[in-house]
Amino acid sequence: MTLSLDLETLRKEALAECAAQFERIDTICLHNTAKVLAAYKEAQISSYQFAGTSGYGYSDMGREKLDEVFARVFKAEKAIVRPHFVSGTHALATVLLALLQTGDLMMSLVGAPYDTMQGVIGYAHETPHSLKEKGVRYEEVPLKDNAYDLAGIEAAVAEKQPKLVLIQRSRGYSTRASLTIDDIRSIISVVKKVSPKTICFVDNCYGEFAAEEEPIEAGADIIAGSLIKNPGGGIAPTGGYIAGKEELVHAAADYLTAPGLGDELGSYAAGYRLFFQGFFMAPHVTAQAIKGAVFAAAVFEKMGFKVSPAVQNPRVDLIQ
Repeated sequence: MTLSLDLETLRKEALAECAAQFERIDTICLHNTAKVLAAYKEAQISSYQFAGTSGYGYSDMGREKLDEVFARVFKAEKAIVRPHFVSGTHALATVLLALLQTGDLMMSLVGAPYDTMQGVIGYAHETPHSLKEKGVRYEEVPLKDNAYDLAGIEAAVAEKQPKLVLIQRSRGYSTRASLTIDDIRSIISVVKKVSPKTICFVDNCYGEFAAEEEPIEAGADIIAGSLIKNPGGGIAPTGGYIAGKEELVHAAADYLTAPGLGDELGSYAAGYRLFFQGFFMAPHVTAQAIKGAVFAAAVFEKMGFKVSPAVQNPRVDLIQ
């Protein structure tokens, strides 16, 4: 393709096209910043909690307060936020391995999860120590016309009564649309209607602070994600989080550390300032990243490329 465009004109035209989306993103950013500020005020965060600890880390005030502010912002009964999580997949795997036992059925409701999660499940090929090797059964509800199939979800869950359902909020590497909070609310409502005891687990990676609500407010029992993405604000050096119902988060904490120890220990000598600072900045940094994706979509669309999401589509995660 031969490109003959005045780049400054292209930039101005693209920015003009983005204006309505930018205004919407700014409104969400301000709402979420207010949530974080309120959580820090209610938790009485001070520089005292920024210091690191060594050894076992019992009564580590920084770790405990970091858990508290995440729980407050995500409207969860409990949260664990740890530098010990090496990725979002690690946090997700911790939840699945903690909550699912031999013979339990796990069901993915929006088609196949992305590749690293397939390794955790033992989906595409044999993986040592996977859920499949542990004896956990796995099924998925396929997409219909490249979107989630609410009727198919209701029928499958009603028939199979799975122990846990996985709802991947972001499109990840697939071409389907990412899920809005209303989409998640609709899916969970259907699941709970036909199988009230089923645990609704949302993979929240790439979606934090992209909307005014988070999945727990839409009915999710537990969520997990990576601090290397949105909630780290580009500042947290590593880590991940799990948040949700207290008994479920406790179970995940026992799997991360050891049964009976759970979230009561775990030191971090480097200190917690970057985690608190990153979470403080996360609504703004996420908003700027989403604006960058909208602008990129506008530019590439004007250059003749097909883009998804389109410029006029409200964004629900970082993925372009």
